[in-house]
Amino acid sequence: MRPNSRDRVSASDGHRPLRLGLLRCDDPVPELQSICGTYSDMFADVIARVDPSVQMDTFSLPDGEWPSDLDAFDGWMTTGTRASVYDDVPWINRFADFVRQLHAERRKMFGVCFGHQMIAHALGGTVQRAPHGWTVGANVWKLHERRSWMDPPSDEIRLIHSHQDQVLSLPPGGVVLAGADRCPIAMLAVGEHLVGLQGHPEFQPSFVGPLYDSRTALLGEEAVAQAKASLATPCNQELAATWMLRFFAGSD
Repeated sequence: MRPNSRDRVSASDGHRPLRLGLLRCDDPVPELQSICGTYSDMFADVIARVDPSVQMDTFSLPDGEWPSDLDAFDGWMTTGTRASVYDDVPWINRFADFVRQLHAERRKMFGVCFGHQMIAHALGGTVQRAPHGWTVGANVWKLHERRSWMDPPSDEIRLIHSHQDQVLSLPPGGVVLAGADRCPIAMLAVGEHLVGLQGHPEFQPSFVGPLYDSRTALLGEEAVAQAKASLATPCNQELAATWMLRFFAGSD
């Protein structure tokens, strides 16, 4: 589903443009960056296709870059990473504290992949290796609960996945917004201010095909072939990005 111009979040209605902070947790290896750039570039691309007026500032958490003025931003997004939320690493522990601060102050965050898992982990849920192993390729989830920012509405959403950890239990106050058999908690919410999304609205087939190829020894030839075949069906990257911007714009 491709949002048309009337479905897009826009500053043309008289409101100021959104200013979002992207918490960068990793980047592709250099040979993959030559395809679609950094994770920041991928987010900037999909956001700009929905609303080019959005301002996005990037903070590299592993490099010690942390925001000093939370009031300057309408909300926060996250990239994925090869790390796990339960790794005892200083920047990951500080990220957990940051999420708890956002929660305490009711500030908005839309966590993608690692950020989705961090919302659950930091607030008392369970994140572990998935019993079935890696989830890769394009996957479809059914919507279980709707929010007003899910506009245009859809009964399901199809996004690209690449993860072996996943949320196994919700934090207190958490609800499942969408899921599937392989990933029952594919989208969660805590209150009206925190949303997590296991799939990747920023990923494009041109990037993940070579990414999966580079992980053949890890994933196995059959899993890579199936994942790449799944990319032939279009995904809902712009729909997910539209929902994200409507969430930050406060359309509830």
